[in-house]
Amino acid sequence: MEVPTPDIALLLIDMFPEFRWPAVTLLHAIILATPCLGLAEPSHGFSHFDGLKYPADMPHFDYVNPDAPKGGTVTMPFIGSTNNLNPYVDKGLLAPYIDPIAGLGSRIYDHLMRFSEDELASYYCWLAESVEVAEDYSWVQYKLRENAYWHDGEPLTMEDVLWTFDVIKNASISRRMYFRDVERIEQIDQWTFKFHFSETAEKIPQLVIQTGKFAPLPKHYWADKDIYETTMAPPLGSGPYRIGYAAPHKILYERVDNYWAKDLNVAQGHFNFDRIAAIYFFDKNVMLQAMRGGLIDFYLEENEYDFATAYDFEGFHMGLFKKETYRMGFAYGMHFGIALNTRRPPLDAIRVREALTLAYNFEWINRVFWHKGMIRNNTFFARSGMQANGLPSNQELELLEPFRGQVPERVFTDAVELPENKPFGRNRETLRQAHVLLEEAGWTLKNFERVDKVTGAPFKIEFVVTYQDHERMLVPFVDNLRKLGIKATLRRIEGNLLYNRIRNYDFDATIRKYYTWKVPFPARLRGQFGSEYADIPNMRNLAGTKDPVIDFLIEKITTARSEEEMNIAGRALDRVALFSFYLIPDGYPLGRHIVYWDRLGHPPLGVPNMNWTGMPYLWWYDEEKAARVKAGIAQMSE
Repeated sequence: MEVPTPDIALLLIDMFPEFRWPAVTLLHAIILATPCLGLAEPSHGFSHFDGLKYPADMPHFDYVNPDAPKGGTVTMPFIGSTNNLNPYVDKGLLAPYIDPIAGLGSRIYDHLMRFSEDELASYYCWLAESVEVAEDYSWVQYKLRENAYWHDGEPLTMEDVLWTFDVIKNASISRRMYFRDVERIEQIDQWTFKFHFSETAEKIPQLVIQTGKFAPLPKHYWADKDIYETTMAPPLGSGPYRIGYAAPHKILYERVDNYWAKDLNVAQGHFNFDRIAAIYFFDKNVMLQAMRGGLIDFYLEENEYDFATAYDFEGFHMGLFKKETYRMGFAYGMHFGIALNTRRPPLDAIRVREALTLAYNFEWINRVFWHKGMIRNNTFFARSGMQANGLPSNQELELLEPFRGQVPERVFTDAVELPENKPFGRNRETLRQAHVLLEEAGWTLKNFERVDKVTGAPFKIEFVVTYQDHERMLVPFVDNLRKLGIKATLRRIEGNLLYNRIRNYDFDATIRKYYTWKVPFPARLRGQFGSEYADIPNMRNLAGTKDPVIDFLIEKITTARSEEEMNIAGRALDRVALFSFYLIPDGYPLGRHIVYWDRLGHPPLGVPNMNWTGMPYLWWYDEEKAARVKAGIAQMSE
């Protein structure tokens, strides 16, 4: 029923004075019953589900070291190369710490808000002084801090904000998709502006969080440059670091001494290194040699084999080099998996994809390559409330029941678990099951070769990778496929070539990470699984998923009003996606591994202290430790 307007009560007062007080009572009741749309209050932050942990006048976040010393250089390695410093184009290989919307965000451009490391999904104002959200999520309003300025000393103004939004409307597909629900931007006054969301946009908290990653660009700097082309010229920014040197093999970030936000309470304990050097190596083995020689400071080691074997050297035994493992708060998603391109036959057949999944012997690989340091992925949302476990709950079944017959029947009846192989010898039993599935799919054996029953064409599949680690883990899998009569080939190619092929979906299968968050970003979730992005280049939907049921569940996740509602829909999506076999799961690590020379300091890591490692923005250089390490390395070289 529609709520009457206050005008009705006022009309009653005018027409019938004797009913003044009953009418006033009615007026009060109407006002209380009327939705408070647009009556939001400015805040110092925004939380997706629960309230903010930190008040506006907090001295600093609990997880930082507010007394961390400033100074020193941290050198971090990357595999491959870079040829682009402009995140607004889907071309080239973008350098790290530049993209405002990817991962942990940018270090050279300031965002309107930044997330808290020890909360589920809370964001605090940074470039913005305050955030104001409509009760119905139809708009979000920000007030800029009046003391923000670019690295050249020019003030950051509303003109920069409006111009950047115009840039985004014509920028790369990933930028346009990320801000697709923002219909327009309205300037309120000299320092205040409002994002208006389109009528078709789902009015959800994630809309606010996504706008929080908006990072203005300097209009005056780009006046004589093409914002839609790649560049290796260090761009002008507003953040805590500027790029001092840029080449395909090295990017040097320099801390900005007069950084405008250095005294903010949300910035205390942050950005302690004077310099961050990103060094590129074409080969990881060369990088490991540089690491053991003391030329590299820190590495996030995601290869269990290397973590177990590659750092057993004198510096480690002398206590100069550290190996540490932490359980972090962020979800792992799928971590590593083999994406199967369903745009290409025969990978468009679900039985074929299941057969390939059965042929992958994770248990053997985990023992031989990963030193039993991985857990098999039976989920796209590992370590998240959206991870499906056991049989579906009644709430999940309620969501899925209308789609019975449109999704695999086992979604309703089976637990999401893959068969477990013995870690020694061949996985003969699962290979037999794979053979049966291939026969059912129309691929028979003829002269020890897997061929189409009708055409006689051979079954061919090519795996393309760029990392040596991925090549090693696929070698036994390719061998298993050949035992099934499949003509499987494995190619390791240069990173730029692989990225270009992936952008255009020019591959059969490749290894990628399927990261998700405990509260997924709608744009990322749709980009990875949504039908509308399956055939658009440069998207993350590598498998080419086109399933209306998955589309429905994505929207249930993104429009959830509570964490429980989101998790129920997420578990339902997990079941449908897993039993559709779009991806062959590998495993996720027991914990996050970091290796570093003991010349660095860091705040307490791991749950419940932090969601992530905090490197490089929360660590610091320790002069005393560095002197000890320097003396130790000199001793080792004698």
